[in-house]
Amino acid sequence: MFKFQKEKCTQETEGKVIKKRWNGDVWFLTVEYSVDGEKYKLTEQLKYQVIKTHKLGKIPVGMSSKVSLGNVSEGDHIRIKYNPIKPKKAYMPDNSGLPLM
Repeated sequence: MFKFQKEKCTQETEGKVIKKRWNGDVWFLTVEYSVDGEKYKLTEQLKYQVIKTHKLGKIPVGMSSKVSLGNVSEGDHIRIKYNPIKPKKAYMPDNSGLPLM
């Protein structure tokens, strides 16, 4: 989601992780959330925060990272920010960092 779209997501709710899927390269989370009795689903790639960059001299050759949402499992609850005019437009604010791949 683009920054200008995120700025329109001013309301917050809690969503429930209904699916955690590994596609062979990266993890994806699907979260279900409700706004005014209507249910919505949101799927995002898990993002990572860099803990340490490994270098060979001054050349970066790798990094250590951690999942920004921590160890999330199906059934866990996480924060969702959504656009009050279009509740389907939403994102996971705690899923910040870098996508791997």
